[in-house]
Formats: sequence, structure tokens, C-alpha cells
Amino acid sequence: MISNKQLINLDSILKKNLKTSISLKDFDKALRLIELSAHLQYNYCFNSTLYDQELEHSLQQIADQLFENVEIIPEDNVVLFYDFFGYDNRGLTQQYLRALKELNKRIVLVFENKKRQYKNEAILAEIENYPNKVIYYLEGNNRIELCESLFKIVETEKPKDILMHLIPWDTIAYMAFYKIKGATRYQVNLTDHTFWLGTDITDVNIEFRSFGMNLSEQLRNIPAHKTRLLPFYPILSTEEFQGFDFDTQGKKIIFSGSTFYKVLGHDLAFFKTIHQLLKLDDNLIFILAGSGNNTAIIDFINKNNLNNRIYLIGDRYDLFEVMKRVDYYISTFPFTGALMTQIAVAAGLPIFAYVNSNSLYNGIEDLFSKSETFESINSLDELVEKFSIEHKKGSQRNSQGRESMLSEEEFAQILCKILKGQNPMSFLEKRVSVQKSYQTFNELMIETENLYNPTFESTINKYLPAKERLKLIPNYRRNYYKKVFKENKIQFLKELYYYLIKGE
Repeated sequence: MISNKQLINLDSILKKNLKTSISLKDFDKALRLIELSAHLQYNYCFNSTLYDQELEHSLQQIADQLFENVEIIPEDNVVLFYDFFGYDNRGLTQQYLRALKELNKRIVLVFENKKRQYKNEAILAEIENYPNKVIYYLEGNNRIELCESLFKIVETEKPKDILMHLIPWDTIAYMAFYKIKGATRYQVNLTDHTFWLGTDITDVNIEFRSFGMNLSEQLRNIPAHKTRLLPFYPILSTEEFQGFDFDTQGKKIIFSGSTFYKVLGHDLAFFKTIHQLLKLDDNLIFILAGSGNNTAIIDFINKNNLNNRIYLIGDRYDLFEVMKRVDYYISTFPFTGALMTQIAVAAGLPIFAYVNSNSLYNGIEDLFSKSETFESINSLDELVEKFSIEHKKGSQRNSQGRESMLSEEEFAQILCKILKGQNPMSFLEKRVSVQKSYQTFNELMIETENLYNPTFESTINKYLPAKERLKLIPNYRRNYYKKVFKENKIQFLKELYYYLIKGE
């Protein structure tokens, strides 16, 4: 079990060791400590702010010691799109690439890693036949070499604009873009609801909704004059339908999809609500697409005898085709999936989206700004009631759904104006306090960690080898020895001997 107090204490220890590592010029360890602190803040939002000045200044200090400034004379029509993620039909890569093609820009697409464990064929296909482009993968055996690789790309291509599609703990891109002078750096704020590194290297912050704008202004230390709003539209997959491995004959299908952490927490309110909906009609079934830790979900299904009513179908690249074959869409909560909801709207499905006043991070109305037809529901009782009414009258598809969202052409036109320094969507800006929603999100993440989806230990293990974990993490040695003693008493005695005799 973890708590905010424990996380704040651990973060203090990490930063103390960070200072020591920088003074000793142990930059590999320093960068790992920065990434670990950022990753933990991303996971749990345990601090009162989303701007970590100490981490950002430490990155700048390391970069100043390792690299000279890279001064470029930018070429006017060149845009570098740095994409850490590279996920097909996720994130905002394809929307921006299509827009840059429409604007006849020279596209410099940079991926962080060539050894990807997920598909990016659709991303590459977007610009396969576009002549004025070049694709790079960073090369190197460590963070410093990867950073130098990025410098070489920038010096070669001389972009006027850099679009940063960053992972929240990206130290490589941070150091490089901090040292590059002459280009304008745009933060594509995909992860608008939680912590990320990059405030101090952001010249223009592109938000997709007012919630992210408010969070950036109130908690991320980004002034209003740096912000631009650009809602996105969904990328609709052209993959053929992969089918279901269960019978749907005569059934009415409720559908949702996300990474599983988005439907855990709040005492599994999402699945309890789905259970209520299924009780309305024996012919209703629920299908959930996505991936992640499904232990709590499977337990809920088994406990409530719902094995023939709730089906998990994994990650699907044919989502649009799936949604053509279902009857209703429930937006995920306690944490929403904006892009999935857009795909459901494009498919014409009846949408049931739950957003209460303490969870404004679920608000996605800005994505449907061209009409007032999209409406969220502010209580779960109301959601069940509205679903019941819709189900009784028979689900009807709405062919006008796409008209509520920006078109591909409109997205490109707005991006063009943003790159020229304009703020064309300022009329969407709605300023409200988001402090309560931020606090609720923190509580949700702590609950999810402790009850449903533990990631704390794996996050620590990702950045710290065993010896460092034993030295740095409070109670880690005690808990480790307890585990070894339970599993293998001989191994326990050996390790205790080495610790007492050799201090290892």
C-alpha cells in the first residue's frame, strides 16, 4: 500500500541523490532518477503542482555540462515532428502528419526507438507516398548518444518548427530541445490530465480542450499567452472486421474500450454500472476492448456470474468496424477515453458519457464544438435512466455525429494559423478552477494502485538496479528480505551473510 506521504518522502530521497549524482557527474544515474521521479508523478500526481522546477533545472544543468548550444538558421517550410509514441491510431501523430501534408510542409518525422513492440505501419503509411519527407530513428546505446543523434538530425534538417509529441518522462528530447536555438517548440499536449516534463522547453502549448489549458495555467506554470486550443478528430481505421469469438445473434451490444486502468477505481463503479444496465434486458451484453491488468475485472465477472454477459476482446485495430456492429457506447470512467468516444460518435452510436463536477478531466465537449448535440451525464443514476429510455425505444444511429467534430481539412487550417502565431480557437477557452478535479484524480490513482492495478514496484525496478533499490527506497531491503525468506530460506541466509559481512 502506498500513500501521498510515502511518495513525497521517496521523491525527496530521489532528488537528494539526484543532486549528488550531478555533482559526481554520474549523468546516467541522474537521468534515471529524473525519469523515475517524473514517472511516479505521472502515475500518481502526489504533489500540489504539475511543474517540477527542480527536475527541469537539473535536466538543463546536465545538458549544459554535456552539450554545446545548437544554433540553427531555420528553413521556413520545415517542420520536425518528434514522436516518442508512434502508436497506430492512437495519440495524435496521424492527425498532425495529415495536416502537415495538407500544408505542403517538409516533414521530418523522428521516432525515439526503432525496436518497437507495437505497430506503426499506419503512421508510416500516412506519408509513404508524400515526397517531401524524411524519417529518422534515434541511434545510440545510451541517453547521451541518443540525444547527440537528435542534435545531428536538427542540424541537418534545420526545422523552423518542432512539434513535440513526448512521453511524460522524456529526458532525451528535453535536453536536445533545450539546447536547440532558432526553432519554435510546440508542446502537443496529449497527456493533458497529469504530470509531464517539458514546461521550460515549451514556446507554444497546444491543448485539445479547456481542461488541459486550465490545468497548465493553474498547476503547470504555463502562461495563458503561450496556449492554443486545437481539438482533434478521430482516425478511423480501415482494418477489416476481425470478428467476435462468441455468439452475438439476437443480442444488443454495449461497447467500450480503453487501457484498463481507466475503468478501475471508485470501487469499480464502471462495472457496477454496466451490471445495472445488463439487468435491464437479458439480451444485453457488454464488450470491452483494450489491454492492461484485468485481474479485478475478471474477479468482478466471476463473482457476479457474468461470464456470458461481459466479454474482453483485447486490443483491436478494427475499432471502427467493431463499432459498426454494436448498439451503444459507454465512455469509460472514472477516466474517460476521448478518442474512443469520438470514434463511437463517428460510427453514429448513442453515447453515454459520465462527467461529474469533481472529474472535469473527463470533460470532452470541446472535441464536439461544432454542434451542441454531445451532452455528458453528471450522475450514474441518470446514466442508467437515460440508457433505459434509449434501449426501450430502440437504439438509433445518428448519421450527423461526424459533423460535430473538426474535419481533417479544418484541423490543418487551424494548425496553419497556430504555426503563424495566431490563436484561432480562443472562443473555446473556458476558464474554471480545476484544483478539485486534480485532487480527485490523485485519489483515484492511489486507489487504483492499492486495490486494482499495482505499478509502483515495476516502475521502481525499471529505473533502479537491485543495489540502488536497496540503498534508496525506504523499507525496500526489509520487504525484500521478507519476500526472500518466505520463498527460499537458504537464499535468504546467503543474502543476509553478504549484507552483514560485505555490506552488499
